[in-house]
Amino acid sequence: MVDALMVTEALAAAPPVAIVLTSAASTVVYARADAPKRAALRKAWYVRATWRRTALRVGLYQTDESSKVGADVPLDGEYRTRAVRPTILIPALRVRTDAYGLVIEVHTIGRIGLTEFQAAADYLADTWKVLRVQVERAGPGQLTVRALLRDPLVEPFANVPEPVSAVDLASWPIGRDAYGQAVSVRCSGVSGVVVAGLAGFGKTSLINARYAQLAPSPAVQFVFIDGKGGPDYDDLAERAWLFCKDDRLAARDILAQVHQLMYARQGAIRELLGVKNMWHLGPSETWPLVLVVIDEAHTFFHEIKGGDKETKELAVLAAETTRLAEELVRKGRNVGIQVLFCTQKATGDAIPTRIRDNCQVAISYAQRTNEASIAVLGSDIAEFPDAHPRRLQDPAYIGVASMVAEGRPGFTLVRTPYIADEDAARITTQTAHLRADPLELIRSQLGGLRLVKTDPAAS
Repeated sequence: MVDALMVTEALAAAPPVAIVLTSAASTVVYARADAPKRAALRKAWYVRATWRRTALRVGLYQTDESSKVGADVPLDGEYRTRAVRPTILIPALRVRTDAYGLVIEVHTIGRIGLTEFQAAADYLADTWKVLRVQVERAGPGQLTVRALLRDPLVEPFANVPEPVSAVDLASWPIGRDAYGQAVSVRCSGVSGVVVAGLAGFGKTSLINARYAQLAPSPAVQFVFIDGKGGPDYDDLAERAWLFCKDDRLAARDILAQVHQLMYARQGAIRELLGVKNMWHLGPSETWPLVLVVIDEAHTFFHEIKGGDKETKELAVLAAETTRLAEELVRKGRNVGIQVLFCTQKATGDAIPTRIRDNCQVAISYAQRTNEASIAVLGSDIAEFPDAHPRRLQDPAYIGVASMVAEGRPGFTLVRTPYIADEDAARITTQTAHLRADPLELIRSQLGGLRLVKTDPAAS
């Protein structure tokens, strides 16, 4: 057994306060811990030992005048004796450590609740000498206060994917938040996703990560349209149902095929699945989720103006591409078609607002301007400066995005995993045999009959 004196000496580096080891078990835990864990334990003991003083200094207390009902009210300037002073109420708390710092459970009292703790978060961070303090509601009358000693957002988050037999197609495990907690977004019933951000800050890696998660499932088929025209998606092409680069005509034709699939599915869904919404059953090998990725989307949607013949033809092509993409987002949800638009700046000239504003999920990496941030995340982002994409321009935040995560208030900062190109290529090699043509799947299920429904605009 380690002598308590040894632990006391080890705490000499801690702030000069009276830190008490409450049991021999605490001594043993400290002695067996590594350096980061010991730092967290010292900080936890410090927070407990100084909580009353801290609460008084940062205003997290309430005076209970009702506790002295019937006592004489003193005249101005008259000193109140201890017997007639009001009771000072301070929220009770419990402190524990985790991988990144402290998790503090707080019971609210009176007028001291979520708003007051959030307003005092910066003061608490300064007093406790931690990187950041965040406060969330945990339940009725309960708050969770997190105090960070390490920042998960700036720590590398690499992922080496391995094909698995079971893939969750209803949710998207997108990364981890500022407190190291896993963050997922809904995939079921989603027809549109917008991903925006400065070049080199993580958009392509996010798509690689999503691909690596889904590629092992035969219940998913991919369409890649790469507006950059470079080699970014070459390693994924073998697993894709349809693939093209920055050829505007080829992109339009691919979207027309997906559009045909959407109408065919709408006409056959009741006959083949017995439901109106395929998400009631979930994707399957015979009715796969079709993920359409349009990278550098502005390449295909940008409005082209001019009077010459070539410019007019390009304008007509952009308008047709826009119509097809818009209808896929508006109508593709219940038949299992999902479009992911990726661009640097999601303003209306890059992705038309009638497309962008119908997408249920929006993700933003670093942005230089408020305009660009609001374009992708909406005007509410201005009320959450800590999660604003403008603060993510530091290279330390490459791979960190801001988004709305279901079940979480406001906006959440998420570090998305990095997937190396060679790992994405390996996944393609291992799963290329799963590629299928969803249109042929419907034809085979209908016994070779003519597709039930077609695009009226194409007839």
